[in-house]
Amino acid sequence: MIDLSHIIDFATQLPHPSDLGLIKPSGGLNVAAALCGLGAFFGASQFFWYSDDTKRVDPWAKRDS
Repeated sequence: MIDLSHIIDFATQLPHPSDLGLIKPSGGLNVAAALCGLGAFFGASQFFWYSDDTKRVDPWAKRDS
């Protein structure tokens, strides 16, 4: 079995993002941040879905024959 104790020990020494000022804790749910996160997730999923040429639906594209 893999011993993860050294990784866990290292992770406990890292500062919390709020200590660095990257995250500002608020009293409740930040709706704007949640919507931006969902938008970024949706945009990334659309990019990866439509970047696959096997799923391409283009009525003007000519087939290779």
